[in-house]
Amino acid sequence: MAFPSRASVDAAPLLESEFEEKLPEGPQSRTGKILDILSHKFSVRPILATLRPSFLQRASSALPQKPQHPTAWLDGLRGFAAFFVFIYHFQHMFHKAYNFGYGSNEGNNDHWLIQLPIIRLIFTGGPMVSIFWVLSGVSLSLKPIQLARSQSWDKFFDVLFSSVFRRMLRLYLPVFIVQFGVLIATLLGFFNHAWDLSSAEEWPFGGTNEKMHEVKDTNLEQIQDWIQTMWKFANPFRPSRPKYDIHLWTIPLEFRNSIILFATLVGFSKLRPRIRIVLTWVLWAYCMLVNEGDVALFIAGMGIAEYMLIQDEVAKQLPSAEATPSAPHKQSTLIRSAWAVLCFIGLHLLSWPAWKYETSLGYTTMYNLTPRIFDSAEMTWSRVGAAVFVIALCGSEVLRRPFQTPLAIYLGKISFPLYIIHGPINHILGIWFVELYWVITGSTSFAGYEAGVILAFCTEAVVVVWLADLLMRTVDAPSVRFGRTLQNRWSV
Repeated sequence: MAFPSRASVDAAPLLESEFEEKLPEGPQSRTGKILDILSHKFSVRPILATLRPSFLQRASSALPQKPQHPTAWLDGLRGFAAFFVFIYHFQHMFHKAYNFGYGSNEGNNDHWLIQLPIIRLIFTGGPMVSIFWVLSGVSLSLKPIQLARSQSWDKFFDVLFSSVFRRMLRLYLPVFIVQFGVLIATLLGFFNHAWDLSSAEEWPFGGTNEKMHEVKDTNLEQIQDWIQTMWKFANPFRPSRPKYDIHLWTIPLEFRNSIILFATLVGFSKLRPRIRIVLTWVLWAYCMLVNEGDVALFIAGMGIAEYMLIQDEVAKQLPSAEATPSAPHKQSTLIRSAWAVLCFIGLHLLSWPAWKYETSLGYTTMYNLTPRIFDSAEMTWSRVGAAVFVIALCGSEVLRRPFQTPLAIYLGKISFPLYIIHGPINHILGIWFVELYWVITGSTSFAGYEAGVILAFCTEAVVVVWLADLLMRTVDAPSVRFGRTLQNRWSV
């Protein structure tokens, strides 16, 4: 039996719609054909192939690798951001000191290395969400703005139609499938231990008792509670934190802000490029001033997308001796230094502490100068930092290199599945792993406590990455194809 071989994420046999194998000639009932296909798909070999991570499948494949896309670094940055969010949501159950700015608490638990600017970004999640939203603005805007600049209006409309039509399916379908799995796991008792700890009078660990869903007394109550939660969660006009995974609060906002971005792209599309650029940044500033910072991040991404297209157009106009696709125009030391300084400023702003920032090293003066029109100095400057950081990466090929590595690109491919699966796994396995390792390392000493947490995270990370890879191939990619299929079948 020969399965089709592909180098894409569709290569898993369970995802294939048909096989190269010829069926025996002669009459066969429709039911017989279906049973025959199912027997092939659910035999041992294709199931094992599906369970095997995609990077192992690629390692065993003789197919040549596709050349890297010029904007692949956007996916690499998204991948690292998603993994840092995973680190944050795991470690914050066992620590609180990371919230303090360095030297901000009068010497009380405020001189840890992880509290320093930039280093702290590895352990904090909020700044990563700001980066997500800038990247969403960039990726959703690049093609429409490119078509607007070339005045290809028919294609521009087709791209916007496709984006708007498929956006909800793209975001919500994988989430609902994963959340249905969370319901099944709850009914089977996998969340019982985490719920017992969470509902106790005192959280037994040194971090935050992250809110989770209640484990009901009966299955019927659990199912009813889940349906009510998912119904509320699906409403993008009133975003909420679904208690079955509170980390998913970003999904309704992502959808709502995407629609706002699409409307802005249409409204600005026929403006002259210079006018569009000016109005884009005026709109960004307005959103910041009225404390709609999440929308501002999408609009910033739109402005950055136009800047990237301008860069590309300028590069194509350079003489071939000065710049080629394989050897871009070399920047002067001064220009490279300027982009590096801008990158540092962006990262410093992103590192704004959650607690005691008004007395924190590097942020006291900025806090005092922040206009009181802003609801939160922390959120305001962190969002500015996200936009500045991505702009700096656009300007410097050297700064982009860490996000163009195979590891970064792989993390980018599994970033969305990793984001929607890591929360439940933290509660099911993360806590249990920590308690298990503490039996070996002990938890009374600082070294034993931290060793147990680190070992537990490393163990859980293997499981989360494997599950994210599996979801990428069996849920995420098919959801994208499903949306595209509906679009093709239903459109005129």
